[in-house]
Amino acid sequence: MNTSLFISSGALQAYQQKIDTTANNVANVNTTGFKRKDQSFSEILASQINNQGRTNQEIGRLTPNGLRVGYGTRTGLTQLDMEQGQAIQTGNPFDLMISGNGFFQVAYPSATAGGANEVRYTRDGNFHVSPAANKPGSYHLVNANGGLLLDQNGRPIELDGQYEVNMDSTGQIQLKDKNGQGGAFLSAQQVGIVDIQNPHVLQNDGNNEFSIAASALTNGATAANYVRMMTIGEAQISTGYLEGSNVDLSKEMTDLMTAQRGYQLNARAVSYGDQMMGIANSILK
Repeated sequence: MNTSLFISSGALQAYQQKIDTTANNVANVNTTGFKRKDQSFSEILASQINNQGRTNQEIGRLTPNGLRVGYGTRTGLTQLDMEQGQAIQTGNPFDLMISGNGFFQVAYPSATAGGANEVRYTRDGNFHVSPAANKPGSYHLVNANGGLLLDQNGRPIELDGQYEVNMDSTGQIQLKDKNGQGGAFLSAQQVGIVDIQNPHVLQNDGNNEFSIAASALTNGATAANYVRMMTIGEAQISTGYLEGSNVDLSKEMTDLMTAQRGYQLNARAVSYGDQMMGIANSILK
């Protein structure tokens, strides 16, 4: 089969994935806490040809010594861009924004009885209070998907309805009796912020949430090897703010147009390769 068809068809697949990635970034330009993905390409295979090294066969040839002939490209690495998004003021005391590194932990009840909760990670700090099951007067902080915000010990944060709640920049929860009895005091729980030492091991679970990809774990490693609980003061939290998407629409549109032009060029190359093969077949007949 014509080598040009292999090269162009592989490039078509790579450019299609690039277009899909860019389109997903553009679609989430207004998604809270969204982190754009950046896609790179890598060479599939190359042959080293040492033309001038042959004995007196190519004297005077201008081809560079050690010419490399490529055989196409493929999608290399798709990684998260963890650049900080802009701050959006909401005034809601339960809207939280992380400045710098870190992820919120949210948990979902296990589908099986007695099973461990499923923990996911997100930068979306849009939380609200929800009544705790079987505990009248107690509340949990949950996100729009129903995930429970976890504390520094991996337990759902639980609030008592008789206290006013305020969170400081370190994630510590300050409580004050609504009846004015006694002064303010710190809760034993604080917002648990974790640092994912290698964000590229995260897989997208939808709803702007991530988990550790099992395929990314090395032999003998667990998700705990990549997750570290950040200490008090290490992570900075702003209450009443949400982190916007870090998508730069002008850059994404430029990337999209470039990928589309590359796709069109390789589509034409496939068409020309097919025509050449047709001509060769007709000659043989």
